[in-house]
Amino acid sequence: MHILMIECNPNGMAGIANALDLGHDVTLVSVDPDFYLAASPLARGNYDHERCTVIKSEDAFDRDKLVALAREIHAERPVDGVTTYSEYHTVHTAAVAADLGLPGMDVEAALNARHKHRTRLTLEGTDIRQPRFAHVADPSGVADAVAEIGFPCVAKPSDGTASLHVQHLKDQDDLDAYLAELDRVEDYGRGVARIPDIVIEEFVEGELISVETCVLAGGEIVNLGLTDRPLSGFPHFIEMGATYFNDHPLREELFETTTKVLRHLGVDFGFLHTEYLLSEDGPVLCEVNGRLIGGIVPSLMEITSGADAYLEVIRQALGEKPELPFPGETIAGGHWFGAPVAGTVRGIDFTDVEGLPGYHSALAYKKPGTVVSRLSKSNFDWIGHVIFTGESREEVNKRCDSALDHIGLDMSIEVAR
Repeated sequence: MHILMIECNPNGMAGIANALDLGHDVTLVSVDPDFYLAASPLARGNYDHERCTVIKSEDAFDRDKLVALAREIHAERPVDGVTTYSEYHTVHTAAVAADLGLPGMDVEAALNARHKHRTRLTLEGTDIRQPRFAHVADPSGVADAVAEIGFPCVAKPSDGTASLHVQHLKDQDDLDAYLAELDRVEDYGRGVARIPDIVIEEFVEGELISVETCVLAGGEIVNLGLTDRPLSGFPHFIEMGATYFNDHPLREELFETTTKVLRHLGVDFGFLHTEYLLSEDGPVLCEVNGRLIGGIVPSLMEITSGADAYLEVIRQALGEKPELPFPGETIAGGHWFGAPVAGTVRGIDFTDVEGLPGYHSALAYKKPGTVVSRLSKSNFDWIGHVIFTGESREEVNKRCDSALDHIGLDMSIEVAR
C-alpha cells in the first residue's frame, strides 16, 4: 500500500522504516528533507530505499498547495493512507486525508486541538477545568490580557510545540523581554509560519501528566495510559523525563476528563496526547495534541506493551484497526539531558550507564563537533536520553535520575576574555 507522510519528526523515521519493512511504499513530503538526515540515523537508510520517495516542497505548510500536491501524487500513484508525526502538520494531514477521502481526523477538530486558543474557547463554559485565560489575536493586546489575568502568568503562542516560547512571567520586566523575543520569531523553521495568536493563562502549580489516547474509526475513544512529565528550566518549561504507566490515583478521573475533552473538540480519529497539571483542586487541562506523543515515549510504549505505536499510527491511517499499546507489568521510563553550558560537543559516553540496574538504552543526539546551547529554554535543547525499566514508576524514575550522574559529557568551552 502507498502511505503519504506529511513531514515527520526525527524519531518518527522509525515508523517510516517499519512501513518499508512491511512492504509498503512511502512518499515523504517535506520542506527540508535534509533536516531529518542530520537529526535521525534512520533517515539515510529510508531515503535510499527503493520504495521510499522523498519530495522536497516549499509548500508543505501551505494547506491549499499541499492538497494540490497530494492530488498530483495520488493521480500518479493512488495513496492509501496519509499521516504525520509532526505537531505542526496535524491540520494539514487532516485536510489532505479529507480531500482524498481517506481515514483521518475531522479538519475542524484538528484545528481545535492544534491551536491552543481554539481549545480554550471551545471548552469555555463546559465542566472541563481550565486555567483562567485570555486570548489575543495580536501582540498589541498582550499587555491588556496580562492585566486581566494578573502576574504571575504563563504566556504561550497558540500554535507552539515542545514548550518553545512558553514562559512564566512574574512582572512587567519579564513581559517586556518576552514580547521583544517573540517579536523576532516569524516562523518555527522548516517553513512553519507562526500565527499571531497568543494565550495568557494563570499560573497553575502542579505535576504535569498526560493521557495517551487512540480514537478508533467510528469515534470510539480508548484511553491507553499515562505519562509523567517532570519539568525543569523555570521560568521556561522543559520536559526532562517521561514514564509510561497506568497506576495513578487520579487515573479514572483523568481518563473520564480526556474523553469529555475530545468529544467537546470533535476529535473523531487518531492517536492523541492530552496534558494536565495536577493542581490542589484537581486536574487542570494544559493542552491537547492531535497526534502521537513525541520524544522517547513511543519507544517506552513498545517496551512495556510490545506494540509499536509508530507503526500503529500508519496501520490506522491505512484503515486497519491498530494494536493498542496499553502499559504492561514492566514499566519503562527515560530522562533527557542537556549541556550545563554552551559549547561544542567532543563526545558523549554511556559506558558507566550501561551496567546499571534496569538499563535499556541510551542515545546521544549530537555528534562530536556539534555546537550546542545550554539547556535553558525548550525541549530543542536536549542532547540525549537514557531509558530504564523497573517494576514501578518510582523505581524507574530513581534509576533514570541516578544514571544522569554516570553520563560522560566531554565539551569544549570558549572562555570569554
